[in-house]
Amino acid sequence: MNRITKLLVRCRRGVSALEFAFVAPILALLVMGGIDLGNAVQQTLRLEAAARAGAQYAFSRPDDANGITAAIRANLQGWSDITIPLPAKVCRCPNGNTVPCQGSSCGNDVPAIYVSVRVTRPFTASTPISAAVIPPTTLRGHVELRLR
Repeated sequence: MNRITKLLVRCRRGVSALEFAFVAPILALLVMGGIDLGNAVQQTLRLEAAARAGAQYAFSRPDDANGITAAIRANLQGWSDITIPLPAKVCRCPNGNTVPCQGSSCGNDVPAIYVSVRVTRPFTASTPISAAVIPPTTLRGHVELRLR
């Protein structure tokens, strides 16, 4: 018995397999988390691009909310879980104060008119391993465009 114990203590075969067994779950968690994080960034970029397309449409037709929404949806084909609030018009004075867009002025200046386009989408991790680490969140795309 003593001889077998001494042999096992000196034998190094299988040590790398044992080390890999300890490290593999951590590596899998990091890889899956990286994939989900990359997926969230890619979806956020698509949401930003769609909001930009809606803002470009709003530049020529700022009062056409249906057209702005259609321009956003055209850039997000296949995504049925997006939320598009109505575009908001905001008027600001040169000093940054927000004023009503109808009949108000900024002293001697004319208020600048902005249109704000938003789009959101829920995000959940794609694997159960990542879902344990990355909580469900909402991804957002937002563009604010100055009309005049």
